[in-house]
This record gives sequence, structure tokens and C-alpha cells, in this order.
Amino acid sequence: MRAGSVLGEAWRDLVSGTTRAGVFALVFVIGVGLIGVIDIRSMVAILQGAAQFRAAGASVQTLTAPSMVDGLRCDELAGTGALNHAGALRRAAPVTILNLPANPVTVIEATPGLVTMLPVIAQPVQTDPAITGGVWLSADLARVLGATPGTIIHTASGDTVVAGVYTWRDDGRARDLGYTMITPVPADGSFDQCWAEIWPADGTASGLPYLSLTGNTTHAKVTVGQLNTTLGATYDTANLLAHRLTAPAPWAAALIGLALGYLAIQLRRLEIASALHACVPRADLLWTHLVETAAWTLSAGLVTATGLLWAARLDNPDPGFAVWIDGLRIAAAGAAASLLGTSGAVITTRENHLFRFSKDR
Repeated sequence: MRAGSVLGEAWRDLVSGTTRAGVFALVFVIGVGLIGVIDIRSMVAILQGAAQFRAAGASVQTLTAPSMVDGLRCDELAGTGALNHAGALRRAAPVTILNLPANPVTVIEATPGLVTMLPVIAQPVQTDPAITGGVWLSADLARVLGATPGTIIHTASGDTVVAGVYTWRDDGRARDLGYTMITPVPADGSFDQCWAEIWPADGTASGLPYLSLTGNTTHAKVTVGQLNTTLGATYDTANLLAHRLTAPAPWAAALIGLALGYLAIQLRRLEIASALHACVPRADLLWTHLVETAAWTLSAGLVTATGLLWAARLDNPDPGFAVWIDGLRIAAAGAAASLLGTSGAVITTRENHLFRFSKDR
């Protein structure tokens, strides 16, 4: 048979309903799609945990050595290995805001690196891109003052503008930046702490903050801690994804696809045996049934892929398509296994089974 004849035969079987394409496509979407959604949602849950870990400041390591931290060295650690952000800070003299004369406000002087880290560990933040200087206020302090980015704050030492407002949640993190005014300062000079955001988890990067110490630290009390310990010491996203309970999902989808492909042919074994008895080449039969199976697996795969895209995007903190692409492996495994099941069923069907098939019918 020519290719056109094979395609024509497959088309007639599909149109006439002989293939039962709609039924098998529906079962494929339900079975393989459900497995894919379960696996994708488990991955999204892991990514949500990772985002929560970072937002809580649990990925930030704090090195404390009063007046022994070189601000420039600390800032320059950013971008080294898994160390994404780094910045130094020190406590300055409290400032009296004229609106609150009886309650001096804690002031923290921070290097540019620490200010850059705020949108990662102090979400949400409010900023005004038009403001190049000014101070940052915690959301609690800004609420009391009725301040927003661009507001002029009148203090005993002069007026200053609010460059940004950050949220410092009460979720177990150190309260260093709670109800505080942050004043950005140049990284030159000595500071009390160096904060380093290490992400993804990397044990080899935990010693990098020590590089920010000045040479005269022999008698200094140096302590290293975690900004927020309530969520555990580390969150290894890659390891959790690799060892999630639903990792074998592609194999489960392949079993469903294999069973569907095999069943689709077993229901038509009398037809195949009759064709073999009529001297139709087995290769032509195989190609015809593969085309038919490909037709309903392709249509079912497209519907499944659309559903998996919705599952991958719902509440996913990762804006990329990595989870969806990973989920597509499940649909692909089911589709490939369907073709394999079809091939196996056609190959194992024998002409000498014709009379037994007729009798069983």
C-alpha cells in the first residue's frame, strides 16, 4: 500500500468511529492529565516553599563583629557563587522626628548592597524611581508617620525624603530592621554586621561572609547566624524536586498510555486478523493503526498540555515555564507509550487467530 492509501484508510476509520478515537482521547486526558496535574502541583508547592523561605529572610546569613566589618568587602561579595546579595549595616544615633518628639526612632546605616537586598527579604516594598536619595522606612513606622515614597520627613537634624517603604514581617526574623529608619551610606568604613543572601542553598558559600572582616579581629567577638531560623537551616529546592513522591509520574503515564494503545488494537483484533487473512501486509496494517493512534494521542496531548499549563501557572512564584516543560514529559511519555502499545498489539496479532476471534465474538 502506498502512503496515500495508508492515510486514507486511517482517515476513514477515524471518521467512521471504528477507531473509537474520542473515547480513547478522553481517557488519555483524564488519566495522563490527572497524573500530570498532581506532579506539577507538587513541584509548585516546593517552589512556593522556596519563595516563602527567601521572603522570610531565612536564606540570609548574618555575620556580627562590632566595628570589624569592612563595608566595601561585604558589598563586593555579591555575585560570588550562590551569594546573590550582600550588604553591611551598623546602628547610628537615634533620630527625633518632629511629629514624634517623645519617641526617638532607631536609625540603621546601610551600604548600597543591603539596600539592594531589601526587595528580596522585605517584601513588599514601595519605591519611587524618581528619588535617587533619601531614607527607607519600615512599613510600621511609615504607617505611624503617614509617609509614602516622596514624603518629606522633618527631623531634629533636618529634613529628609522617603525613598522607599519596606515590610518587615513578624515571622520569626531578627527585629533589627523593624520600626526602623534605614539611611543609605557609602560602603567605605567599618560596620557591625554583614548580611549575605545565599541562594540556592550552597554549603560552600557559608564561609564567604568571613572575608568581609578587617584584619584586626583577633579579640573581636564574631558570631554567625541566620536572619530567620523558624523555617529551618536550609531549603534545598533541587533536592526536594528530585526526590518528590510524584517523581515517577512519567512512568505511571507511560503505563496508562501503553494500556490504551494495546486495548485500542485488542478491540479490533478480529478486523486485523481478517486483513492478514486477506493478505494485507502487516507493515501496512501497523502504519495504519499507528497513524490512527497518533491522531487521538496528539489531540489528547494538546488538551492535556493546555491543562498542565494552567496547573503550572496557578500560584507559581516562578514566572518561567520550567515546571510546565517538566510536566510535558508526562504527556509525552503517555503518548509515546500509546504508540508502543499499538505496535505491540498489531505485531502479536496472528492470522491463525481469526477463527478463535470469530468464535469469541
